[in-house]
Amino acid sequence: MMSGAVVAVLLLAGAAFPSPLPPAPSQAGCFDASETEGTTVFGPMRQKALLWDRFLLGYLVRRIAGQQLERYREEQGIPLRLMLAEESSEALQSRVPDQLRRSGTAGSLESHPCGTAVQAFVKDLGSHGLSQWLLPDWVLEFNRKGKVISRWDIPLNAPVGAVQEDSIWVSWDPQPLCSGQSLDVKAYLVIGTDGSLRAATRPGLISEGRKIECPRSPDIPPSEFLVCESMPDLKTRKTRRLAYQLPCE
Repeated sequence: MMSGAVVAVLLLAGAAFPSPLPPAPSQAGCFDASETEGTTVFGPMRQKALLWDRFLLGYLVRRIAGQQLERYREEQGIPLRLMLAEESSEALQSRVPDQLRRSGTAGSLESHPCGTAVQAFVKDLGSHGLSQWLLPDWVLEFNRKGKVISRWDIPLNAPVGAVQEDSIWVSWDPQPLCSGQSLDVKAYLVIGTDGSLRAATRPGLISEGRKIECPRSPDIPPSEFLVCESMPDLKTRKTRRLAYQLPCE
């Protein structure tokens, strides 16, 4: 059996990620319709989920987890959650699985306090091609007059950790999807204004934000969950003003 260090070297050197093994008995019901009421699965989600679990539980090495997770995102995509647009008609919603199958993206629909969440394997937030149905959360940067000067799309309910030039850092909790096990890996997604993604594990870089009053601005969508913060840019140390939404209840 290869040690974790050897496996890590292979992964970082460009070796292919392992193909999914036949599911163990405990995994046989992963994403079966009978297992999780209210969840609809489409595309090769089960195989993607099993491969993801095998990677996290058998190959991830803590000291280089950031590089490994980033490599996995580039090659396979990572599971992130978005919202299904409330205004989507039933006819549109019924076509979402077809669209995702054709795009090669695996995913599932699941109940959420705000509506319906879509969990899908994506490589970025700018090219999933389903913007008419899928809604990300957002982070807005505004100036002293309340004018929005930057926007980032982020996964559903992703806590904002820091801002660095054109990128926002949000907390990310990479967990197995099928095994019932859990991991303790402090990870982040570094997201560009263009929807680009990068996985990272760099504790200590997160800014201490300070709550501020949100401006009355037509640029900022009204929301009962709206919160505003000022925080220093990680690189320039310049004060940045951000608006985002807390998770709905």
